[in-house]
Amino acid sequence: MKLLPDTLTIMQKFIQTRVKDAAADGVVLGLSGGIDSATTLSLAVSALGAENVSGLIMPFKDSESITLALDHANSLSVETKTYDISEIVNSYKGISNSFINKNSEGNLHSRIRMSLLYGEAFSSTNLVIGTSNKSELLVGYYTKWGDGASDFLPLGDLYKSQVYTLAKKLEVPDNILQRVPTAELWEGQSDEEELGISYKTLDKILLGLERQTPMSVISSKTGIDIDSVSRIDALVKSTIHKRIFPPVCKIGRRTVGLDWRETIGSK
Repeated sequence: MKLLPDTLTIMQKFIQTRVKDAAADGVVLGLSGGIDSATTLSLAVSALGAENVSGLIMPFKDSESITLALDHANSLSVETKTYDISEIVNSYKGISNSFINKNSEGNLHSRIRMSLLYGEAFSSTNLVIGTSNKSELLVGYYTKWGDGASDFLPLGDLYKSQVYTLAKKLEVPDNILQRVPTAELWEGQSDEEELGISYKTLDKILLGLERQTPMSVISSKTGIDIDSVSRIDALVKSTIHKRIFPPVCKIGRRTVGLDWRETIGSK
């Protein structure tokens, strides 16, 4: 998928505006050694300067992600801190049996990391810049109140395929570009394997759904089987709760999250 010529400029101005409107000093983000966080890091530096960007590397165990994230941040002169979250995870598991399932433990890792990010942001008067892309937002492939939590999402309207295009434009290192997408939620975990579909195929389906193209037409035009198209459509619908403000019981004339209209930056 192509990017419009002015996409980078629009995203840079978006970041600058969000930081200015919040009277923040800069941004902090989690660095995983993956394409999304690396692209967000390079984008933030291009918009704010390296001195106004900081990164947290938060491994559960030793892996190549630490080296990839650290080398990339160093190449951009971005200050980083590294926190091993294993002791925190084990303390949770020591007092509750709610995290024995690999998925629930994976969610725990993500929420611990976001807690550390918001602690860092508060202490440094920064905003937490999120790294989620449109593909993952639409199918709910993120942890609610974990990596799904942030102050703003510059990549949130770019499909995964477009993130790769932007990453190349921003000269993200090849070893990150070529890495198999993984959230490292457990040993050998792969994003595409967990989703049951490649990002390339997923993005074709999502683009058709965005354009409100009938599922049968999406299937015939792309050559993707109708069952896969239907499954992704159902996945988008079943994860709506992840993309909206928590529902409020309406009592008053105007209700937060429903008809109390407001935007960040409005005074």
